[in-house]
Amino acid sequence: MAKSLREKATCPVCLDFFSNPISLSCAHVFCFYCILNWVSKRDDSKLTCPLCRGSSEKPPVEEWQIRILTLLIKQHGPLLELSLQVSSELQWFREDMTLDAATANSLLVISDDRRSVQCAKTHHDMMEDPRQFTYLTCVLGMSCFSSGRHYWEVEVGEVKEWSLGVCKESVDRKRKSNLSSKHGFWTISMKAGAIHANSIPERRIPASPGLQRVGIFLDVEMEEIKFFDVGNDALIYTYCPLSSLERFSPFFFLELPGESDSSAALRICP
Repeated sequence: MAKSLREKATCPVCLDFFSNPISLSCAHVFCFYCILNWVSKRDDSKLTCPLCRGSSEKPPVEEWQIRILTLLIKQHGPLLELSLQVSSELQWFREDMTLDAATANSLLVISDDRRSVQCAKTHHDMMEDPRQFTYLTCVLGMSCFSSGRHYWEVEVGEVKEWSLGVCKESVDRKRKSNLSSKHGFWTISMKAGAIHANSIPERRIPASPGLQRVGIFLDVEMEEIKFFDVGNDALIYTYCPLSSLERFSPFFFLELPGESDSSAALRICP
């Protein structure tokens, strides 16, 4: 009896339980995606049953699109709702974040409250410290994370080119370029008016012209980091999996301004 019921609930194509089942005119039933994949591989105007080879007219394209959209909304609706309510939900994990001046490149100026950083025109005198970044104009946050969920926001303001995210605590402080995940950096960057995910391969993401504040949510147990456009309440990008045996350090990078450009500041929102 149980075996018979299982057979009736199993798709003949994928041999798994039905997912959004669809019945053809011959009365055979399949998963919707199994039939969609079957149809996509055939150019004729008839829909042929994978079992009995019985044929019928393909449904209109609009009908298939509506079915796909409905299925996606059912499957991912909770995630869509979360992304639209991200600002209020993530405040529970908000960090009182400050900058670690000892890690800052000598061309960076840290504010007295250690929440703001900007580029100087010339190097300022600093005692040598192995924690300091030698070539990259970046600085780390004071906090390091090995567990839990953590959220912070950064005002990017008028800074034209920047990178934000996290890095391994042990990253090479003498690195001259390549802030990729391969080298322990999980960041997004603003370059020439577009956002780039520094993954492998690198991904280019359209940026809102009004992007002013970036929200960063690190979930160590779920091995992911998410970036949000806070002003538009929208998800920008997600890194997953985010795996490291080391602690994660918040990462802040500013591109050096041109000779005629004024220096703008990145600021951690309190």
